[in-house]
Amino acid sequence: MDYGIRDRSALIVGGSRGMGFEVTKMLAAEGCRVAVLARTKGDVDAAVETLRADGAEAVGVCADVSDEQQIADAVRQVGDVIGSPLIVIGQAIYQRPGDFADINDLNVYRESFEAFTMSQIFLLRTVLPAMQGAGWGRFVHIGSGTAKEPAGNIHHAVANATRPSTVGLLKTVSDEYARYGITVNTVAPGWIETENAIAYIANNMGADTDEQRREFMLGQARVPAARMGKPYEIASLIAYLCSEAAGYITGAWIEVDGGMHRSAF
Repeated sequence: MDYGIRDRSALIVGGSRGMGFEVTKMLAAEGCRVAVLARTKGDVDAAVETLRADGAEAVGVCADVSDEQQIADAVRQVGDVIGSPLIVIGQAIYQRPGDFADINDLNVYRESFEAFTMSQIFLLRTVLPAMQGAGWGRFVHIGSGTAKEPAGNIHHAVANATRPSTVGLLKTVSDEYARYGITVNTVAPGWIETENAIAYIANNMGADTDEQRREFMLGQARVPAARMGKPYEIASLIAYLCSEAAGYITGAWIEVDGGMHRSAF
C-alpha cells in the first residue's frame, strides 16, 4: 500500500545494519529521502551505496547519539542535503551484562541512562522543532521488550534498571506533541535474528545451530513462536507507524516478540 510519505525526509539512527537498515530500505521504497546515521563510516558508506544502487535518494552521516553536539551537527547536515527530517527512527545500544551483585562499577548505571535516555532527549530536542513547524512528524523508538518485563534468564541488571526511563520519556513527549500532528511510539523487539543476538545466544547459551536456537527459544526463552524474529518483521511495523494511516497511533508501546510476553494488556 502507499503509506503517503513520498518525498518526506527520514533519519534512521543505526540505519546501516540489522533492523535499522531494514527500516531504511522500506522507507526508501515508500519514496522517502533517507539519511543513515551510525558511528562507523564504513558501515554508513556501504549502506548508502546499496540504497543508491536501488534508486533511493540517500545520504550518510556519522555521529555518536550519546553526544549532544554530534547529534545536533548530524541533523543539521541532513537538513542541508535532503531537508529537515520529519520521520525519525531512534535507538541506542549499551551492553554491560551482569547480575546486580556483579556490577561493582556503579558508574555504568549512569552511562546506561546516558546511552538509552539522554540520547533520545538529544535527538528529540533537535528534530521536534521542524516537525512542529511542519505540523506533522513521526518519531519511532526501537526499544526492547525487557523495558516492560525483564527476562530473568538474561543477566542485564543495568539495562533493566535504565531502559524503562526511555519509555516514560517518550510517553510524556507523545502527550505533549500529539496536538501538533506528531506521533511518538516505541516498538519493543523480542529475540530478533541479528548478528549480536545470534552471537549472544551462542556465547552465553551454547546454542550454535538453528535447532539449538529453536530449542532455546521454546524452552528457555519461552517464545511461543519457537523462533527468533526476522529484522524485516520489526521494520515493517516501524514503517507503518511512519505512515499517514498511522496518524492516530501515538504514545504506544508495541511488542514484536513472537508472544514471549504473557500479559494480555
